[in-house]
Amino acid sequence: MSEAVALVAALVAEVAASLALVVAVDALDAALVADVAASDAFVVAVDAELVADVAEEAALVADVLAALACDVAVVAELAALVADDAAFVSEVEALDADVDASLAFVEAVDSDEAAAVAELALAVADVALAVADDAAAVALEAAAVALVAALTASTKSSK
Repeated sequence: MSEAVALVAALVAEVAASLALVVAVDALDAALVADVAASDAFVVAVDAELVADVAEEAALVADVLAALACDVAVVAELAALVADDAAFVSEVEALDADVDASLAFVEAVDSDEAAAVAELALAVADVALAVADDAAAVALEAAAVALVAALTASTKSSK
């Protein structure tokens, strides 16, 4: 029986060795599962970091878009100011045209007044000429009367 005991002992030793191998494989499996879990956790952490980076870049893009919107608003405001300036220039030009038209009207009135004064001067000159003609006619008549009187007086004295 000693051989049988030795065989059983060898068999038990083999079973114990197999069990130790199974325990070792289970330990390796557990270590592998832990490594996979750690890798998964690392991937989750990297993903979270990437999500944070994407969120940060999205925030930067939003800031850039906000700055661009502000620039667009400033450009629109400047365009409105330019349009206001153009309208103001147009109003000034219209006022200049009104002033020019008023000056032309004043010059026309001055020309009309000068023409009226010239016509009045001509009429006064015509009246003065008529008066001079009448005075000359009266002088001629007075001279004729004086001549007649002188002739009459000389005829009376020679008689």
